Amino acid sequence: LIYDAGKAAEWSEEELNETAEAVGYGAVKYADLKNNRTTNYTFSFEQMLNDKGDTAVYLLYAHARICSIIRRSEKDIEELKKIGTLVLAHPDERALGIHLLQFAEIVEVAIANLLPNVLCEYLYKLSECFTKFYTNCQVVGSPEETSRLLLCEATAVVMRKCFHLLGITPVYKI
Repeated sequence: LIYDAGKAAEWSEEELNETAEAVGYGAVKYADLKNNRTTNYTFSFEQMLNDKGDTAVYLLYAHARICSIIRRSEKDIEELKKIGTLVLAHPDERALGIHLLQFAEIVEVAIANLLPNVLCEYLYKLSECFTKFYTNCQVVGSPEETSRLLLCEATAVVMRKCFHLLGITPVYKI
């Protein structure tokens, strides 16, 4: 992805190596964990490393995109957390907010039934909800910027918690 976008020159060798390692290991782990433990699947690096669909590459990219939006805003997210208000007026904001609220319940189900694939399904759906929100709701420069940045941050925090539970290292830029 980095080379495809022509951004490799902007990265240090260490950043490239760390990101490649996180994406590579994350891809294998996620591909294994997203399947119900009682079903078989075909091991395919090509499928695992696809940047579209239900793959770690797609999810890590979604997380990095959220982080990029927050960076691009040049706002101090910690300050916004103290003074900002979250308003979910647009239907896509509400859908994302509702999905975020389901996180604790999903974790309970995944743990109680020893089914990490339930958490993977939740994480993929979260990234889909975020993509729909971001496609339909301008964040940076909008009148709702503070609220939408807080929603972006909440999404990134939940994604990182999911990654942690799945043993995947998040990336902050791709």
